[in-house]
Amino acid sequence: MEETRQQSKPSSKDYLLFYVNGQKIIEDYIEPNWTLLWYLRNKLNLTGSKLGCGEGGCGACTVLVIQCLDRHSGSLDHRTVNACLTPIGSVDGCHIVTVEGLGSVAKANLHPTQSRLADFYGSQCGFCTPGIVMSLYGKVASSYSSQSCLTIRDIEEAFDGNLCRCTGYRPILDAAKTFANDIYKLPGKDPLTLKPISTTLDKCLSFVKENDQELNQMQFPKELFYDTPQSIHIKAALFEWYCPINLNELLHLRHTYPGNASKLIFGNTEVEIETKLKCLKYSRYISLTRIEELQQFKRTSKSLVIGAGVTLTHLQVKLTEWNNQKVDGGICQALIDQLKYFASRQIRNVASLGGNIVNASPISDINPILQAADATVELHRTKANLVRFVPLRDFFLGYRHVAMTDDEVLVYVHIPIPSSKNETFLRSYKQARRRNDDISIVSAGLQVELRSINSSHTQQWRIVNARFSFGGMGPTTILLKYTQQELTGQIWAKESIDKACELALKEMPLDEITPGGRPEYRYVQPMKYQRFQSFLLKFYLNVCSELHQSSVDSRDISAAYAYERTISHGQQTFPTRPSSLKVIGSSLSHRSAYLHTTGEAKYIDDMPSLPNTLHAALVLATHPNARIKHIGLDAASKVPGFISFINHNDICGSNMTGDVVCDEEIFVSSITPCAGAIIGVVLCENEQDARKAANLVHIEYELLTPTVFTIDSAIKHESYLGEQQCLRQNDVERSLDEAEHILEGTTLIGGQEHFYLETNCCMAIPSNDGLEIALYSSTQNPSKTQELTALALGYDVSHVTCYVKRMGGGFGGKESRSITPCVAIAIAAVKVARPVRLNIERDVDMTITGQRHPFKIEYKIGFTKQGLFTALDMFLWSNAGCSFDLSLPILQRAMLHVDNTYRFPNIRVRGRLCKTHLPSNTAFRGFGGPQGLFGCEIIIDHVATYLKLDPLVIRRLNMYKEGDITHFGQTLEHWNVPRLMDELLKSSDFIQRQKNIEEFNTLNKYRKRGMAILPTKFGIGFTAKFLNQAGALVHIYKDGSVLISHGGTEMGQGLHTKMVSVAAEVLGCDVSRIHISETATDKVPNTSPTAASASSDLNGMAIRIACEEIRERLNKLLVDDSDLSWKDLIKKAYFSRIGLSAHGHYATPEPIGADFLQNKATFHYFTQGAAVTEVELDALTGDWHILRADILMKYMKKDKTNEIRKAIKMRRHGQYE
Repeated sequence: MEETRQQSKPSSKDYLLFYVNGQKIIEDYIEPNWTLLWYLRNKLNLTGSKLGCGEGGCGACTVLVIQCLDRHSGSLDHRTVNACLTPIGSVDGCHIVTVEGLGSVAKANLHPTQSRLADFYGSQCGFCTPGIVMSLYGKVASSYSSQSCLTIRDIEEAFDGNLCRCTGYRPILDAAKTFANDIYKLPGKDPLTLKPISTTLDKCLSFVKENDQELNQMQFPKELFYDTPQSIHIKAALFEWYCPINLNELLHLRHTYPGNASKLIFGNTEVEIETKLKCLKYSRYISLTRIEELQQFKRTSKSLVIGAGVTLTHLQVKLTEWNNQKVDGGICQALIDQLKYFASRQIRNVASLGGNIVNASPISDINPILQAADATVELHRTKANLVRFVPLRDFFLGYRHVAMTDDEVLVYVHIPIPSSKNETFLRSYKQARRRNDDISIVSAGLQVELRSINSSHTQQWRIVNARFSFGGMGPTTILLKYTQQELTGQIWAKESIDKACELALKEMPLDEITPGGRPEYRYVQPMKYQRFQSFLLKFYLNVCSELHQSSVDSRDISAAYAYERTISHGQQTFPTRPSSLKVIGSSLSHRSAYLHTTGEAKYIDDMPSLPNTLHAALVLATHPNARIKHIGLDAASKVPGFISFINHNDICGSNMTGDVVCDEEIFVSSITPCAGAIIGVVLCENEQDARKAANLVHIEYELLTPTVFTIDSAIKHESYLGEQQCLRQNDVERSLDEAEHILEGTTLIGGQEHFYLETNCCMAIPSNDGLEIALYSSTQNPSKTQELTALALGYDVSHVTCYVKRMGGGFGGKESRSITPCVAIAIAAVKVARPVRLNIERDVDMTITGQRHPFKIEYKIGFTKQGLFTALDMFLWSNAGCSFDLSLPILQRAMLHVDNTYRFPNIRVRGRLCKTHLPSNTAFRGFGGPQGLFGCEIIIDHVATYLKLDPLVIRRLNMYKEGDITHFGQTLEHWNVPRLMDELLKSSDFIQRQKNIEEFNTLNKYRKRGMAILPTKFGIGFTAKFLNQAGALVHIYKDGSVLISHGGTEMGQGLHTKMVSVAAEVLGCDVSRIHISETATDKVPNTSPTAASASSDLNGMAIRIACEEIRERLNKLLVDDSDLSWKDLIKKAYFSRIGLSAHGHYATPEPIGADFLQNKATFHYFTQGAAVTEVELDALTGDWHILRADILMKYMKKDKTNEIRKAIKMRRHGQYE
């Protein structure tokens, strides 16, 4: 087919013009690695938008891009995007709005989206908060601009691209829902029981009147309304950026620069990952975002025609408008269903349909649907003005290889509309590891055309045509051609689908090298069906349901339709604040909440660099258990700005380091303990060059054997750390011999990545005389960072100061593993006598830092026929990784928690650390406790299943009683778990819900519900006795303001806020007068790590002691004048020469700590609680949903001396939600 194009050559420009927060920007120089996020942070110093994952997966970098769609109507397009993926060249003609543009604490002009999120306690660490604010603002602004009605469901779906690791989504969503027009629909009471199910509804409704007011928005610049699109060509030294504005120009460029000579990009969602993680380089980019022909929609009587440059968000909108099952046979709905869970809103706002097709991912969500719909792609090229149509069934030739020539461009996608009078059904399916924002493991597009057959008994249907397409089952999207052929002409019946399942299995063989891996999952057999065969069964049931076929068992129908998640809601109930307290126990906002929501809260990477600062990048081992033979620096040293390479030869002190045992090297000197071990540090003048140079360091290895990665492998090779640990109570062997019943079992627990939103970042600033050094680090353990840095430098500890302002999350991952990179750059800074900073990217951080410890637990349990435990013998193996780190105390805590809340009268618990060639595993929330508790509950269920009893019966029968002694010798006092269980059983309506579940499961074959109730206790305090202490320093200034320093660090848990409330309570002043600046080792020395759930207790008591000392002095001045205001009281104290500063030190009372040699451990108290969770499971796919969760907690014993501590603890609810 030929056609003639008569288009005038557009004028071209060699610069970008765009606006940021109302400020005009003209940029005539760009580099290929300049993303919008990099530009905002480094060029414009707008650091509110954060770099979290760098892959568009967390949303911390979210900004709003506004573009004029129609100059005549003034129509604007509002798109929230991941700034970390957005090329700076793509924002020409756009207005970028960042969190700084909405409002500022400094200017006292907060936008409602910012203030409400803070007022609803919607931030903790605050690192993700600017991105959440921008997603909310983008949704609200878009709604106002289009004059559409914003619903609660719209609000919930607006955050599918924003990850929060610490706050919990309930307060975030509550704040966001206040902008919904249908806020009145938010459920406040259970319709059956009339019990309250949302304790925040009244607060949400209080903002309704404000929604009637016009929302303050950033005005779109008038200049951009009248901006005439122009082609762009910007040429840098080694890079060119083209942005054509019509199809003819694009085809000419592609003809001039075919194949790898240029890279076509649209949303950059794939190319950015290729260049960053796969180190692919492209010297010439051609952006397709401004080509109008690629963004067209057209619907005819025969087909849907969709431009290849249509974004997935715009596609969703248009498909919703077109959607009609009777007309299109389900094509539109199938695409809508799949797009709902395709990546995130930020990705869908920029990703194009054509890009998704040409990318040819074998796990594509969209391509199977298009193949099943018999779609055709329209390809254009300049040569002979050729237009070519290729059916999608013939388009995918191999892994990421398509039937396109080097100079062709995909322009349109044609999707035929069923034209016959037969019934046509097209449905889409996807199974991923998580529902939102995740790539599929298996996806499918299934279409069938059926013709009605007259039957004397029931209506039957014959298969006229079938198209079954699957993603994730091979190197390409696969169309089951043979299966389809065999089905044609068959009766639409269960037997036909069973036959299709057998044929499909032969057409899609999988092995270990299949892209995406996990063939065992795709071939796992729940309810006798393979994962992909489950989709065929679901499709069959859905079609039968739509055809109203009576032959289908009513119990099967639940598998026919996807689960629809209801609007979330939550309820909180707190004990009333003790009458003796005025401040503590109140719901105080996080002291940095408004700074979080405005982006003004500064983290390490946000701190401005000092003059002469160098940037570091780590050179990591790529092989475990390998001898380093040679380090080549030739290529790295030629990178512009290269300054130095630092390794073990540059250490003046000790190269050995470690939190408990110094068994790790800062820089590997000879043999690499694991992949990811630090071999050296490259220093350059800028961050990009440092990373480039680090990648160019060439290292030769000699691989050694054996390499040990798993617990079983470590056991086989007897690769251990330290000695076996043991706790024992009474005669286990004899009790097992006498037991009525014995069960044995093994359970495995995998690791878990911390994924704190802020990666490990640090900065080292040596003094001019070279005798001191200041460290700024995102760490939970400033004192250990200080001590190990001093050890490496050969300094006295007093010459090293570590500062921690705040962290963007920690979860235990920054207790010890944050230290070595910081020590490494301190060594580098001292060597070059210049400040050095290190910002670790997400992939590197995950490579070097370790995870939660995987465990293998073997057990032998003796019990009576009633289910009463008589003996337990348990062995715990922990995968420690390559060094001790904190693995021993983690294993010990796991051993101390294997009893959970149950009494084992005769028990032996043994544990062993396995040394493997993995990065050293480390602290993670719970610190071994979850592994021990999990092992215990596995035993409960095993015994209950064996005896055919409800697990609740076993739990209650064996539960500790007041005064019982644990297997580590601690007497249980103030034991509340039995009462908590009773209360929760009643408040959760557990028994009735159990009956409802039984009824549901009887009526549904492929959907099942289950519910469990679990109690828990968790020991509070460090098992290392010496860590149970804390210090605090309190200063009161003449104006009445108070400055507090203490040893705890703020990582989102609100520790500083709680400490302020303690000081306000004791001093008797308003909380607004109290300030905590940072944690610093030169203010409070010898701090314990912020860990073990003990920081509020330890530091709160230290502050209390210091404040009581000052208050006692102040009270003497009130004898003669009791009506003095706080400010006047402080002034009088100063002029009376009374000290307004005090140091407090607190040590947890004896007994405390653990001594395994004495079979003894004592916690200060136990956090006690119980939880009920109800879930629904799709038995065909393994997909599951939490329907409801009830949690009841009690934090400590009840007595007057603990009122302050108890009230502080009441505020720890964020992460439950």
